[in-house]
Amino acid sequence: MRIFTATLAAGAIALAGCAQTGTTAASPSRTTPTAAATTAPLPEEPAQLPLPQIPAHITVPEQRAAYIVTHFWDSMDFADTTLSHDTAFIEQNFANFASLFPLIDTRTTLSGAAAALMKKAEADRTAYNLLAETADKYLYDPESPMLSEEAYIPFLEAITGSPFIDNALRARYTAQLEDACKNRQGTTAVDFDMITRAGKKTTLLKECAGATAVILMFYDPECDNCSRIISHMDNDGALHAALTSGRVRIIAVYPDGDEDMYATAAGKIPGKWIDAINPGGKITEQELYSLRAIPSIYLLDGKGTVIMKDADAAGAIAAALAM
Repeated sequence: MRIFTATLAAGAIALAGCAQTGTTAASPSRTTPTAAATTAPLPEEPAQLPLPQIPAHITVPEQRAAYIVTHFWDSMDFADTTLSHDTAFIEQNFANFASLFPLIDTRTTLSGAAAALMKKAEADRTAYNLLAETADKYLYDPESPMLSEEAYIPFLEAITGSPFIDNALRARYTAQLEDACKNRQGTTAVDFDMITRAGKKTTLLKECAGATAVILMFYDPECDNCSRIISHMDNDGALHAALTSGRVRIIAVYPDGDEDMYATAAGKIPGKWIDAINPGGKITEQELYSLRAIPSIYLLDGKGTVIMKDADAAGAIAAALAM
């Protein structure tokens, strides 16, 4: 899967204080890499939308980023199918757009920006569908470096609330919205029963109590990537110290409930971790959690509040140690 990376220094511009920004060009500009005479010409880069010019009185970085996000697509005409049907163009500009999301409040600024963008794309059905697919690819695909369900939810809310899509697509995006809203950041994680490797019957929230941070990992005994990540975490000195002090806990849960399969993983989970199985596999059967990729890592606090969802191991460790 090809993922375009952000090429505009939008983040730097947003953080640049009072610096004058953007270009007032009325149409997208193309940048063509320079190639040496002895080499084959490089492919032309996708056209890029000009950044909106931020008013001089907006100096707070978060407000500057919010302004760019709100006005990023102002110069885009989705009725111009030369651009709006161009996958590379849409993806490159969406990557630039999404690079600002970490700097803003996705539940306020992005909610309005996503709704306005999807409404604007209704100028052309093919363009609308391409934009929706691009948001899916960049914000919801587990393999995307820009994965962010929190950022994707405003797009899903706009898409599912629009009369512009057909029933088949509506069903697809509605299902995604339901999954994205499960165990959302800021909510209490759904509790479930666990039986530890030692035979102790307990629950997720009971095991969270008293800790500052809890890394919850759903894993599969036959998952090679799970084994690699577990080994990486086990060898992290700072994390090991936090586990020893009791400040951080790690709970590794096999969610499918297959006791024979669980037995094969004996000894694979580090001794300082809580190694458990969900009896009966209710997590999977009842879809209590959206497990689109394994391992699936969450960061919780001592009350079971979701701090991070579908986090990468490095990010979860850093955030846990900072709590």
